[in-house]
Amino acid sequence: MPQKGAANVVDLTAARARRQRQPRTVILRASNIRPDAEVHRHIGLNDALHLVDLHDVLRISFGLADAGEDAGAAPWHFSTTGDREERLDAADELHQHLTDDGDAIVYHWGLWDITISAVESYPRDSGTPRALCVGGSGAFGGVEFDLAGINAELTGTTTIREVLAATHPAVRDIIDRSGIFDFVPLLQALDLGRAVDLPPSVQAELAELPVEEDAAGRDAFWVVILALACMSDTELTDHVLTTAMSGLGWQDDDGSPLTGPAIRDLCTASLDRLTAVGGYGPDELAPVDRLDIYRELLNVAGT
Repeated sequence: MPQKGAANVVDLTAARARRQRQPRTVILRASNIRPDAEVHRHIGLNDALHLVDLHDVLRISFGLADAGEDAGAAPWHFSTTGDREERLDAADELHQHLTDDGDAIVYHWGLWDITISAVESYPRDSGTPRALCVGGSGAFGGVEFDLAGINAELTGTTTIREVLAATHPAVRDIIDRSGIFDFVPLLQALDLGRAVDLPPSVQAELAELPVEEDAAGRDAFWVVILALACMSDTELTDHVLTTAMSGLGWQDDDGSPLTGPAIRDLCTASLDRLTAVGGYGPDELAPVDRLDIYRELLNVAGT
């Protein structure tokens, strides 16, 4: 016969482990594969979120709320994969099911099935967005893939306003004119309100940038700074540059998109001065120090 109060017994070891666990970012591949089409989304999330949160992220990423009449009321649940499918509790945290490469579950929405697979996970910091769509392909239910729109909704209009309010007006203008709201999570992660430790001489130098007076050169400078703040390799940086400048309406004389080197050439004078303080070029400072330079340039105080 159970002892009185047994239902209140707690596994202290398990509870302590839950408290001590540090959330990680998990990259998920969400795929709906049919004989006539394939739809994929790559999404980064805080793995301490719950499956019910993943449901909301998938709804936005696949446009499920727009994919048919009364779509928002469609029944949904998560299950294990394989022949012996087991329904999962929506209150489960993501890391209980999706941690290592190859871990997979299935999201059932109405009559549709979307397979969710873990690709990788890594430590996160407090500035990392809770959820971000990092890529994708294919239309679902007639709803085209709109990366900028997805991330604008995932980030939330309130957060977008707060982040942009702390951002240099020229950068806000770049985002508004290009429609590339993918930069908002980057700016959020940079934590522009954080105090920077730069010598007064460096701050004075940065306050004069950009030195270009033409619109193309000034746009090119701010786009380069945003791309540099991504801390990526040259190939991805050039992709960001080309995409952003195209979104702003700039192109080469023959109508083709501007290349990365061509975009840098538009703001050579400013990049030379940025090189002099270690924010760019062959003698650039360590990443943590360069980030302080980019914060100083991008925050609203740099106006």
